[in-house]
Amino acid sequence: MAAVEGTEEVGKEAEKITPEEVIEEKAVGSPISNEAYNVITALQAKLEGLEAYRKYAKDADVELWRELTMVECKAVERLVCELEKIVKEGRLSMKEPGHAH
Repeated sequence: MAAVEGTEEVGKEAEKITPEEVIEEKAVGSPISNEAYNVITALQAKLEGLEAYRKYAKDADVELWRELTMVECKAVERLVCELEKIVKEGRLSMKEPGHAH
C-alpha cells in the first residue's frame, strides 16, 4: 500500500500549477480595475487615519488633530471625486477578472 501512496504523491506533485498559470488559464483575479483598487485602498487608508485623529483628539492637542483632519478631508474629497469619475466612465470593473482593460 505504501508504494501506491508514493505513486499518488508523485502524481499530485506533477499536477501542481503555479498561481500565475491559474490566473492565465482561469482569469482569476480582482473583479475591479487596478486603478479603482488603488483609489479605494487610498481612500480606506485616509478614512482610517481620520478615525485615528478623532481618537487622538480626545487625549490632547485638539487643535493639531483638527488641523490634520481638515487636510485629510481634502484628500478624502479628492479620492471620492476620482472614484465617482472612475465609476461614471465605466472604469470600475474589469472586462474579465484577472485581465486589465
